This record gives sequence, C-alpha cells and structure tokens, in this order.
Amino acid sequence: MGKSASKEFSREVLKTHNDYRKKHGAPGLKLCSKLCKDAQQYAESLASTRVLKHSPESSRGQCGENLAWASYDQPGKEVSERWYGEIKNYNFNCPGFSSGTGMCTVSWKLP
Repeated sequence: MGKSASKEFSREVLKTHNDYRKKHGAPGLKLCSKLCKDAQQYAESLASTRVLKHSPESSRGQCGENLAWASYDQPGKEVSERWYGEIKNYNFNCPGFSSGTGMCTVSWKLP
C-alpha cells in the first residue's frame, strides 16, 4: 500500500470508527502520527513472519491494540465494520473482554 493509499485508509478507518463511537456517546478519536508509524512497523513485522500475534504490552504503554488479518486489501470502512460487527455479542451490562468481542471491548475504553 502506497503512502497516499495508507493515509486514505487511516482517514476512512478513523471516520467510520468515530461515527460508531458517536452513536454510543463516546468521544471521537484523532490520529497520532507516532502511533500510526509504530503500527505500520509492527504490521510489516507481522507480515514478514506471517504470524498474527499481539505486541508485548510493555511496548505499547497505555494503548490498546486490535489486529485483523485478511487475504486481500480491504477498504478502511470495511475494516471498521468488521470491528463494530462484534457489538451484537457485547454485554453492556457486564462490560469488559469476552470471547467474540475482543476487538470491540478495547475500543469502548474512553480516553
């Protein structure tokens, strides 16, 4: 993915993600160039090993991490929709991690 495509992807994920957050009264998020750079480096590392695994928590500080694997390029909106699709399994009465809502759980934490 080239730089302009990567920036467009990031903007599309952010917009779609924030649209979903707004539906639930959660504040919007902003892109952070350092986090984007770190995420890109880690994604390239994962791609080279072809193993999908979370980075060590010590390397991300207080940041959450959502990973997804696809066998084709996906538009940013589609990636966000995959994340949000887990909401059907999320229990707002008992918030937190549960099987089937791992990606959704992290994203509901408010800044």
